[in-house]
Amino acid sequence: MPNGLRKLGGAIAVATLLCGVAGTASADSALRRALSRVPAKVAMDRSGIAASFVGLSELRRLYAGDVSAMRRRVGLGDSDTAKAFFSSDEASWKDNTGLKRDEIASFTEYGTPPRAVVLWSFADAGLVDPFVEGLGKRGFSQAGGIWRNGEPLKVDFTKRNPNNPFLGPLGRASMLAPFANGVAQSPDPGAAAEAGAVSAKTSLAGLAPIEAALDAIEKEAARSSILQAIVLTPAIWMQGDDVMDMMATSPTVDKKALADKMAERAKKPPTPVSLGVVIADVETREPASNGVVIALPYGDCDTAREGARIFADKWKNAAGRDGQTGAQRTGRDPSVTVYQGKEACVALLSLVGTPDAERGNSVLRYITGAIWQRDFKPLQGG
Repeated sequence: MPNGLRKLGGAIAVATLLCGVAGTASADSALRRALSRVPAKVAMDRSGIAASFVGLSELRRLYAGDVSAMRRRVGLGDSDTAKAFFSSDEASWKDNTGLKRDEIASFTEYGTPPRAVVLWSFADAGLVDPFVEGLGKRGFSQAGGIWRNGEPLKVDFTKRNPNNPFLGPLGRASMLAPFANGVAQSPDPGAAAEAGAVSAKTSLAGLAPIEAALDAIEKEAARSSILQAIVLTPAIWMQGDDVMDMMATSPTVDKKALADKMAERAKKPPTPVSLGVVIADVETREPASNGVVIALPYGDCDTAREGARIFADKWKNAAGRDGQTGAQRTGRDPSVTVYQGKEACVALLSLVGTPDAERGNSVLRYITGAIWQRDFKPLQGG
């Protein structure tokens, strides 16, 4: 069977499995707590991206509160809210939100604009009530349990302010739904309300494959800080370049060359379709190291071992369009562990090593740069 069709068939099976598998989150890391507020349905998002997490508390500790240094490290968190957090000064941020920047523990983003959601997790649950009480002073009114500063999904260019997370560069109104330790923000009141009502059992973190992936990452990074993370869906396995490379883009294409390429590609086994992907940006102070940990959850450990083997082989040996392998681009070779979870088995790939003063976290930069361009090949080992 051609690689593309094999991936498609695998993804259909994954969709069936994911829709029916739900567990209960077992640990209590900041990443897991954040993903426990994200609805489980995003695990099947066809864009390939389920959710992203920026751990502001960990970044703040690592960089001693230097917001400029934190911003340089962050490769995830593309919302207007996150941009306002990093671009505004402390006084304007406090004036616009009623919060100090160090009172926000993390931002978690999911969904597609204009109905995307940003979850604000506060450093202390006791901040929620004072925050809500101050919304009236900032142009918000309450309707049906949702706080709003304008019409849903509407923009007002006269109100645009890139440094105000509740308006942004378009002057788009925000709908806010408070929850136990934070607030859900979206231009869509329905999306905000849904986020505010999510429980651990109905969340992304409550899905057995994601729970197993988080268990594996937390075990691997037990002595590290998880600064950022992104959760991808099985759709990424249908968005590599194995099919596109096979397509004739010109009426004068050399048919023999195309046939040769197809034959060569058929010899290369695809990475087995995983039940999602969790990627974490990790940093350790003693001994100093940084990099990325990638968790690929599977239904059984034999498939997980095969997935890890193929990924590692491609990372070291398969050249991309620039002629370099993943190892050459980043200076890192993966170490592989297979972790048996409650209801899934995880191929855990650690691309962690001594920090490179010139490159920084080159692995994260390479992978996230490709993701934002909707190029998921780095997650397939190439």
